[in-house]
Amino acid sequence: MIFFDFDGVLVDSLKLWEQACQFSAKKLGFKGVFPQKPYAKLNPVAHKEIGRILGFNPLEFEKIADEYFLEHIHTLVFFDKTKELLKDLSLDFKLFILSASNENLVRILLEKEQILKYFTNLHCTSSIPKAQTLKKFKQNHSIMIGDCISDIEAALEANVYSIGVLWGWQDKIMLEKANILVNNHAQLKNAIRSFYEIHPFN
Repeated sequence: MIFFDFDGVLVDSLKLWEQACQFSAKKLGFKGVFPQKPYAKLNPVAHKEIGRILGFNPLEFEKIADEYFLEHIHTLVFFDKTKELLKDLSLDFKLFILSASNENLVRILLEKEQILKYFTNLHCTSSIPKAQTLKKFKQNHSIMIGDCISDIEAALEANVYSIGVLWGWQDKIMLEKANILVNNHAQLKNAIRSFYEIHPFN
């Protein structure tokens, strides 16, 4: 059982989410200087947390950002080698999405790229902590794959093996508590296969 974070792990969406949050802040009347790299040190990594930091109602801020994101969703691309990796892993493992993003947005992108079929289920919400979801649905020897500190901390709390990817939203200092860090999809695939050679899932 493998849980993937979505944004920054599978899809290259950082720039669009930054733009969406800037748009939301402006629409809600923000007059200050919008922070550069707002997600770089954020914990938990959820769009509504940026709204909270800026002094807005988090859910209202998130709703406006989601609407902007949906309007521009056609501009997004998945990271190179993502589709091949998911297809390969789905032959042997159950795959899940565990994301703080809106499930409808995640589903639209997965369907657009015809890769929704590789996932058993999507767990997408900012209202339930990731650790809580992991504890509820994990099985023996599950894996959490993420690009942010909140992914890694959720895995630690749920006693789940964690893999931090270094092509995402936060750097290796933020991901230092991960069981292993990987630089590319080949390393990610090897890390998963190596883990399950030692810890059989059935």
